[in-house]
Amino acid sequence: MVENLLKDNKVYCPLCKKYFPESTYLASNITDMKVLWLANMVTHYRHTHITSWNKCWGHGGHNYRSGWFGDYETEKKKVNERAKRQIFRKCWRYMNYHFILVDHVLQLQNNDKKTIALANKMLAQEVLELF
Repeated sequence: MVENLLKDNKVYCPLCKKYFPESTYLASNITDMKVLWLANMVTHYRHTHITSWNKCWGHGGHNYRSGWFGDYETEKKKVNERAKRQIFRKCWRYMNYHFILVDHVLQLQNNDKKTIALANKMLAQEVLELF
């Protein structure tokens, strides 16, 4: 059985194999369910699956990052792009099952060329195999 993207204000993470609470901020700003799943997964991935992020920006993080990181927003953009690419690599089967397309990815903020290229590769690859 493949779990739903969203259920009862919760988002399914195919990596954790469990639901986590959706962001109320994202839910109030994104109407497309597939884009909402993607945006929530990026935030979840950043905080749950990239442990260095919390080391850098959590309690005592200024010691960890001092001298070699820029400001929070700049670093968050970089890490979000890294998170998107990891989600595509690790969840492409789940995403293709739910017909999450490059068009959905393009609705996320700050996509860079590497992220778009990988989305085109990973999402198109499985769709072609389905037919």
